[in-house]
Amino acid sequence: MRQDLAQRIEAGCVVVTPNRRLAAHLKRGYDAAQLASGKAAWASADCLPLNAFLERTYAELARYAPGERLLSADQEIALWEQVVAGSPQGEALLNLPAAARAAREAWGLQHAHRIDLAGNRAALDDDGQAYFGWAARVEKLTRERGFLDGARLPDAIARSLNSDTAVDARSLVLYGFDEPAPQLRELLHVLAARGWKIAELAPAPRAGRAARSVYPDAGAELTAVAEQVRAVLSADPGALIGVVVPDLAVRRADVARIFDDVLEPPRILAAARERARPYNVSLGRALSDCPLVHTALLTLSAARGEAALDDVGSLLRSPFIMAAEQEFARRAVLDAELRSDGCAVVELRALARRAPGRHARDPAASPQLAARLGSWVKLAADARRAKQPPSQWSITFQRLLSGLGWPGERALDSEEYQSFVKWRELVSGLSAFDVLTPRIGYEEALLRLKRLAVETLFQPESPEVPVQVLGVLEANALQFDRLFVTGLTDEAWPPPARPNPFLPIALQRARRVPHASSEWQLEYARRTMKSWLEAAAEIRLSWPRSEGERELNASPMLAAIAEAPPARFAAPLLRDAIYAVRAIERVADFSAPGLPAGVEVPGGARFFENQAACPFRGCAVHRLGAQGLEAARVGLDARERGGLAHIAVFHLWRELKSHARLAAMSHGELASAVERAVTAAVESARRRRPDVLTEGFAALERERMTRLLLRLAEIEKGRPPFEVLAREDPRLVTVGGVKLSTRLDRVDRLAGGRQAVLDYKTARAVDVAGWFGERPDEPQLPLYAAGSGAALAAVAFVQLHAQQVRFEGVARDADVLPGVPAFGESKAAKHYPGWDAMLESWRATLEALAGEYLAGRADVAPKKYPQTCERCDLGTLCRVNEIMEHASAEADADE
Repeated sequence: MRQDLAQRIEAGCVVVTPNRRLAAHLKRGYDAAQLASGKAAWASADCLPLNAFLERTYAELARYAPGERLLSADQEIALWEQVVAGSPQGEALLNLPAAARAAREAWGLQHAHRIDLAGNRAALDDDGQAYFGWAARVEKLTRERGFLDGARLPDAIARSLNSDTAVDARSLVLYGFDEPAPQLRELLHVLAARGWKIAELAPAPRAGRAARSVYPDAGAELTAVAEQVRAVLSADPGALIGVVVPDLAVRRADVARIFDDVLEPPRILAAARERARPYNVSLGRALSDCPLVHTALLTLSAARGEAALDDVGSLLRSPFIMAAEQEFARRAVLDAELRSDGCAVVELRALARRAPGRHARDPAASPQLAARLGSWVKLAADARRAKQPPSQWSITFQRLLSGLGWPGERALDSEEYQSFVKWRELVSGLSAFDVLTPRIGYEEALLRLKRLAVETLFQPESPEVPVQVLGVLEANALQFDRLFVTGLTDEAWPPPARPNPFLPIALQRARRVPHASSEWQLEYARRTMKSWLEAAAEIRLSWPRSEGERELNASPMLAAIAEAPPARFAAPLLRDAIYAVRAIERVADFSAPGLPAGVEVPGGARFFENQAACPFRGCAVHRLGAQGLEAARVGLDARERGGLAHIAVFHLWRELKSHARLAAMSHGELASAVERAVTAAVESARRRRPDVLTEGFAALERERMTRLLLRLAEIEKGRPPFEVLAREDPRLVTVGGVKLSTRLDRVDRLAGGRQAVLDYKTARAVDVAGWFGERPDEPQLPLYAAGSGAALAAVAFVQLHAQQVRFEGVARDADVLPGVPAFGESKAAKHYPGWDAMLESWRATLEALAGEYLAGRADVAPKKYPQTCERCDLGTLCRVNEIMEHASAEADADE
């Protein structure tokens, strides 16, 4: 700390800084200096940021001459949102809150830099004209209600001082200000006229050694900086180190991950997570991103009566509601079952009915949750009907959260507890909006609370640490022993201009509004670079060479800095040290215990499809019961559309029964039969998915299915005579010692007693090529055909798609099914010498697959990597990508 600044503070001088961090830095520096001088006690340094100084001064003046009520920042935003929403432009705005925040910023710039909009109305575009109207409305409302906002606070203080309001004159130092705005300059002149002694100081420059380095990418750059920080701390644990990251708001998570890995590696161990980090990140994250607060917001959102499926799943799996640990597994199963229903939105009452379970041994039954939901549903319904002041909503919200046992029963760790306290403060702070919105409903109150949570930054308290990770503004006027500045590409430095959209750019440029023009940004970048080079004894500036596939260039402002090679350190990370002392035992265990012949396998014909695709998939799905969580579906997915077609065709042929009946029907009779079949199918689907099959959507599905069935009926009229022998016929089959429950879509009896096995497909692409080979992609029809014996005359898909309705398959002889060739002319003839040989080969293939399963084969061997794995949910379980990469690396090494 500057000696003269310390002397001024000791004499009672007020030190005003641009931000809170610099004020705290000066206080710590002053305390350290006093302690070093041998003092045991001293008066605290009066260092505070500008906003706090203005508010304190206004409060002191109000003791003598009470004035307008000063609004908080949140109250100001709410007022601007009200004004913008009530304007003619409000309905057309896609993001009204963002527009209101930008307008409030423009209001502050207009006053701080004395921009005369009234005299420059002709320069305003449509956005500017809209803002002009909003500003006039805000000014009128604040005047009528006796409010004062932060933009006009310095002017109110100046007016009060000019009216001879008594206030003690003091000494004041502006410390670390880059370029004070005209409004602040005017206030300083008034203070000086009232006897205040005003001075401006900046940190004493230091003769530092600077160097620049380039790294392959941003991740490598941060890792190298963290390693250098570790090396400095190892040599000098008391060193004060600064790390500047220009895009810290975007890269905060990357910084925390890399710095934890390098500087605090034990944090990867659960028992060490309560340890304080040796670094502090200046920019906090949104309070809404804290897990405990996120659960609170999900709970309040669910109280609206319904919630998105993903949100309900997050709530069920959260540890921050009552009995979460006791019912964790049950609630996870309940989440999986809700996902299998496919509804994108879950109603609160439906969840309350589902939570107790469907039967006594239901693994999804969550009795403690069900007991709470029973009364909570009524509490939520009462809240939705209420209209009350914001202060009352803070009580209602707390009551709703308590109703579900938030924040849970386990002990909170330090960071969770701090977020809990911050949340309680936030909710209690709703009472401040009573002066703006006397009575509001649940939706508006919740929306306001969510915005506050998103806009409130949360930074857990931590002890004094040697490493500070800062944004550009936060690093202003701070001094260190070592300083690292990252990300200095030509795109980031100088930073691009950011003019306010509501103020004429020409006026912003003329009044030198910060960040509004490229010229200002260039000057700012030069001043900032100069301050960095004088802020530490050693300065290392760096930039990444690439971002993904894109090449990056260094900022031209680095050209004068001496180049240094990238830092490289041999000290291993904790994970590397653990790995280095490994004792690996390699066991090629790709087999499960064998199974006896005759075992029943769940999953029907899909078992052979999975076993053929990958032995591991067959074992995991059909033996271990592994399955992926389903996602919410908007509308009917392909599987549900296929099921609808199956049901419709089932009902149609249940009525028709034979080709003779079909051929004898008139067009009107056939249309009526199709209508009845389709209606039955759609109504069945509506009972399962009432959320999707509304009356309008159901009508569209009926129309679609009617067209498909009429087209199919016309094709079937052209077939030789047949009778439908079986429809959706359940059968228990045994192949190779494996028992399966299957369901044949349809079996027709042809002339002479022969049979045709048919399988309905609603996909756009249907191909019999999936029947052939040692590991067939579509083994369902080969399974049905292999056990049919000599009576089988044809196997075929019946494709039901808007672009194609047809038969696709293979027949023993010609003219069995429309468009289906005889064996000798089919694709099958390329693989098998004859019809009987094909059936025997199918039987042998299926028996071989069944034998693999019974033998316990479970190796990760997809038929065609990566295509086979693209739609598989088991990738994280089998780690196929790692296995294939390792195999590829070994193959390359052998070459």
